[in-house]
Amino acid sequence: MAFASGSGVRVAVVKEETFGVTPPAPSFETIRVTSGGMRTTKATGTSNERQPDRNVRDEFMLGKDATGSYQAEMSYGSFDTLLEMALFGDWTDDVLKNGVTRHSLTVEETRTIGAAESYSRFRGVMLNTISLAIAARAVVTVSLDVMGIEETLAEAPVADATYADPLTTPVSTSSANIAQLNVDGVVPAPKISNMSLQLANNLRTRPVVGSPLSEEFGEGRCEVTGSIECYFQSNALYQKVLDHGSGALSFVIGNAPGAGYRITLPKIIFGDGEVTAGGNDDDVMVNIPIRAVLESAEGCSIKIERGV
Repeated sequence: MAFASGSGVRVAVVKEETFGVTPPAPSFETIRVTSGGMRTTKATGTSNERQPDRNVRDEFMLGKDATGSYQAEMSYGSFDTLLEMALFGDWTDDVLKNGVTRHSLTVEETRTIGAAESYSRFRGVMLNTISLAIAARAVVTVSLDVMGIEETLAEAPVADATYADPLTTPVSTSSANIAQLNVDGVVPAPKISNMSLQLANNLRTRPVVGSPLSEEFGEGRCEVTGSIECYFQSNALYQKVLDHGSGALSFVIGNAPGAGYRITLPKIIFGDGEVTAGGNDDDVMVNIPIRAVLESAEGCSIKIERGV
């Protein structure tokens, strides 16, 4: 008997015109991921009836949701659809800013079992958080946390469905593919050992009487946070912490001219950072949490430009 292998799992997505409704004859986009997946999470309850025979009478389902996460390696053009979802925005002249436009997907995971295939389809999927991790001498990685309404199983594709092959653009590394990193007002420019960014949409379920499923998700504030770990070169960066200062942070990720992203946080607030001396064989480092807030001229907390 054949068994499914993790290396053969395909993750594909298609935009929904109506929340929770897979479009007819869907044109799926195959997403490049390294691990992760979605699953149904059930809320259950146990009957508390008193019984002389001491047996439990029932275990009932109270509700169910679809949740999950995916991990990936950053590559140009591979996540443009998901970035729109994460930022609640649309690409306009190759510029994307965080906004209030809701997007949802149908996500399909296909597992090959010998000559057969098994399909898990998740409708009404929205992106709750997206994280970017940039560490010295490492691949730039992306993490995606998603929420969906319901999972259904099938043994055949949706009628007239098509699947676009994943892109083959190279994976980005921190050593060769990060450039023009700048923190406004800090001279010399920081030499970063580690940097992380996270955007959270603070999605919430909306359970209702009469159904085990949530209604369309509610969204909270768009919170863009992160941290930077830098080598200590001067007082300039740490002075920003002491002043509870602000400024812009920007950098470019890309493998070739015209095939990169410029990520800009137009106004960041420097949080409760510290200078750490370490031991005799350690470098002095500056560790700073940051939060992006609305910058009135740009009208956003985060801006992404593509084709840079």
